[in-house]
Amino acid sequence: MKLTKFLIITLIIFSCKDASFDSSEKLTYSDSFSLRLSIQSIKKIKNLIFQNDSDYKISGTIPSELCFDFKYPVSIQYNDNSIVNVTSFGHFTELILTETQQLHMTGMGFPFSVVMSNDNSEQVISNETQFETLINDCGYGSLTFDEIKGVYGTCFDFNYPISIVLNGTTYTFNSENDAILLAAAFTQKVTSFNFIYPFSIKYIANNQNASVPNYYTFTTIIAGCN
Repeated sequence: MKLTKFLIITLIIFSCKDASFDSSEKLTYSDSFSLRLSIQSIKKIKNLIFQNDSDYKISGTIPSELCFDFKYPVSIQYNDNSIVNVTSFGHFTELILTETQQLHMTGMGFPFSVVMSNDNSEQVISNETQFETLINDCGYGSLTFDEIKGVYGTCFDFNYPISIVLNGTTYTFNSENDAILLAAAFTQKVTSFNFIYPFSIKYIANNQNASVPNYYTFTTIIAGCN
């Protein structure tokens, strides 16, 4: 049993132009996993630590300094669909520090511009795919092998089926065995990985199910297991 859990986690982890735009143009809002990774990285790099900070406990590999900053203002969407116009990095930091599981940032208004730290060049980010490419190029990390391995099978199990997106392709597992078979057959270099939300887990201690609607909740659950 321990071996099968190790194998599924191995699969999970190994999955593991200068321009500007007219700020008056209409924005398109979209949920953004890349935004969550940006927030997570800002917390670590800028040492924004406070009690019960779940995102801070996620320790993906990131550079020692921020790779980019947004060209403000940018528009951020919350999980209650409200919109906040972020006017500066300091303002963004204040919003990060006041997030809760009940009210937190989930999406971006596209397009927006970023300023690269290495040469002060600007890039226009028009959609989540381009944002994801930027995040990957910067080395901003997601959940790591040790973080999931430390809680899966001891704190919770997945309720199947679950689905993941691996290198742009969606895979659905109806059992642990499905994941083990894919892990054995998968020969590509893993360039991108994420869960498809929502899914659910079952806590081992009390046999209770819990819904996992998004990445923010998943990081909170993992932090609570530690």
